[in-house]
Amino acid sequence: MKHLLYASSSSVYGGNKKIPFSTEDNVDHPVSLYAATKKSNELMAHSYSHLFGIPTTGLRFFTVYGPWGRPDMAYFSFTKNIIEGNTIKIFNNGKMKRDFTYIDDIVEGIARLIDNPPTTDPDWTEENGSSSSWAPYKIYNIGNNQPVELIRFVNILEEKIGKEAAKEFHAMQPGDVIQTYADVSDLEKKIGFKPTTSLEEGLGQFVDWYRDYYKI
Repeated sequence: MKHLLYASSSSVYGGNKKIPFSTEDNVDHPVSLYAATKKSNELMAHSYSHLFGIPTTGLRFFTVYGPWGRPDMAYFSFTKNIIEGNTIKIFNNGKMKRDFTYIDDIVEGIARLIDNPPTTDPDWTEENGSSSSWAPYKIYNIGNNQPVELIRFVNILEEKIGKEAAKEFHAMQPGDVIQTYADVSDLEKKIGFKPTTSLEEGLGQFVDWYRDYYKI
């Protein structure tokens, strides 16, 4: 059976105040253009599910990190700069919280969902929420369900690297949010799995990979 899985983002929750973020929450108030594009992605997927009967599953990723990540991501650039003795920029004085999710947990969730395409629900109404539909369409959060302060994240990274970072504190950036926090109950119900890798374990594995890959 055809089944399209695609990446969305926790950014779609925008200025939402209620936590943890649920897939049944309204996501019509993005605070960045990036978030708006991810919401648009979900809407286009729904249109394809409705028009062509293609089962689509959207995954709202929560701050993914780990080996083979993007060098421009904070955890990657922090590691590089700490090792090289450069200053790292920490926004909102490190008081932001993120639901950091290790890449292996993301992959496991995707692998389990591949053979679990959404089905049509002919009895669907608006009261059933926006994460499902009369079309073969479904949205899930995939996050660690444990938000951690950015400054704590940096402290753990320092421990794993074995070196203290030179820190430069800045105000919060436009388009950023104070906290992300995933409600993954529907994901766990569907596939019997939720991310569990601790930040200590995940960052330790990333630093080991980084040193090996860059021969440091």
